[in-house]
Amino acid sequence: MPEAVARGVVRLTDERRYDVPVLVVCPEFTPEQARGWIDGGDAPELAKAKHLDLVDIDSGHWPMLTRPDELARLLATAAANA
Repeated sequence: MPEAVARGVVRLTDERRYDVPVLVVCPEFTPEQARGWIDGGDAPELAKAKHLDLVDIDSGHWPMLTRPDELARLLATAAANA
């Protein structure tokens, strides 16, 4: 990855971003754990999302490699419901 990607600063100012549906795929943690982190202030952007779904997939770190069909179904369902 280019250094600028890792070190760059992005400033998001358009409040409409919170209206964009968000799907959190939970491969190594549960949706309940993710909700706790969000509610605890660890992910302030997600806390402000108006349309937030969390889905569980028991796949390890790389669901696109270990459970690609299930991941594709989760993403397709989220897109269809957005």
